[in-house]
Amino acid sequence: MNRPSIRRRLVALLLLVLIAAWVGIGGATYVDSHREIDALLDAHLAQSARLVIAQAGHELEDVEVEDLEDVPGYRQRVAFQVWQDGSTLVLRSAAAPSGRLSPVESGFSDAELDGRRWRIFSGWDGEHEVLVQVGEDHAARERIARRIARNALLPLLLALPLVGLTIWWVVGRGLRPLRELGDELALRGPQDLRPLGLRDPPREVVPVATTIDRLLERIRESLDSERRFTSHAAHELRTPMAAIRAQAEVARDATDAGVRNAALEHVIEACDRAAHLIGQLLLLARVDETAAGAGQVQCRLDEIARRVLADLAPSAMEQGVALELDADEFVLRGDPALLEVLVRNLADNAVRHGGSAAVRVTVRAGPGGASLSVADDGPGLTDDERAHLGQRFHRAASARGAGSGLGLSIVGRIAELHGARLIFRQGEGGTGLHAEVRFDAQAGDRR
Repeated sequence: MNRPSIRRRLVALLLLVLIAAWVGIGGATYVDSHREIDALLDAHLAQSARLVIAQAGHELEDVEVEDLEDVPGYRQRVAFQVWQDGSTLVLRSAAAPSGRLSPVESGFSDAELDGRRWRIFSGWDGEHEVLVQVGEDHAARERIARRIARNALLPLLLALPLVGLTIWWVVGRGLRPLRELGDELALRGPQDLRPLGLRDPPREVVPVATTIDRLLERIRESLDSERRFTSHAAHELRTPMAAIRAQAEVARDATDAGVRNAALEHVIEACDRAAHLIGQLLLLARVDETAAGAGQVQCRLDEIARRVLADLAPSAMEQGVALELDADEFVLRGDPALLEVLVRNLADNAVRHGGSAAVRVTVRAGPGGASLSVADDGPGLTDDERAHLGQRFHRAASARGAGSGLGLSIVGRIAELHGARLIFRQGEGGTGLHAEVRFDAQAGDRR
């Protein structure tokens, strides 16, 4: 698809602006010239009338006076009349009609005679016996004003091609850094994600280059994370797949029904672990693809916590763990489904791996925001083990039960999407694990 270049657009726009400015200058020149010419010729008209009035004291006869030749290009059609007592025509020029040029007897006036507009000056002599009227055709004034405006604008229009070529060259030179940036990107392969490293780029190109460098860095980090994720996922899935195959072979070769049934039970358990791992992997991929702020609505954090604990209660009772909830009412903007996953993973992790008799979930709201904490009274973790919590596929050595090592990393990513922080510390009294998610004041309001 043939798209117009920035260079052509800029040149076209600049030329249009330039032409519009020149037309405006020509119009302003025409108006100003017309005003000045009117003032000048009005003064000339009045002076001519006064000269005729000065001669009015002599004996006047009704004679025909021919127009004089004017300067070529500025020929003016002038007519005058001399009236005795304002009623008897005693003298007129050849261009003047036999009737009065204007009914006005003093000062300037405009009149239309034989389809032409005239500018007329009327005046009396000192004894108020002779009325003199001198008129000039308006067309001459228009012609002079147009000529002045044309002479001012024509050189500019003739210079337009040269100006256009100059603008084309200047714009092309100014856009050269962008072309160099495009050439730099075009020469790179899909795996070359190094920073651009432009030498002395113009100030206007710096934000573009900086943004591209940041984008390349994010792509590089994303690809590295994807590679690590794929490698870890393949490693983690290999174990349950190997267990399933081994137990299936035992069941196939077993002649004893008890051995076969036990092997099949192990196959089912390994399938469950694989299904749980795949589910966590899919959930983590979904969370990683979610943009910050996407799908957020007003939701109640305390109600989400209450609903999650109600769902987990039967499983916790089977494991002999009591669930407790102490929640303030707190409304925040968030994704209800992801927040439910966050609470569920924290509480389920404490129930299955904490080794405690009770798990306490607390929601506290205050002026500085809100916090969701999940605490158990189990043996807890060492400082080194707590430092690695939240890393993908990491499971503490003291963790009980089966797991994929992805639950807490999912919690951390969901907290990040909601502008919150995930903090792990030792429980009260030096035992247990205390996990806390802190939401800032902008996340919601206490109700």
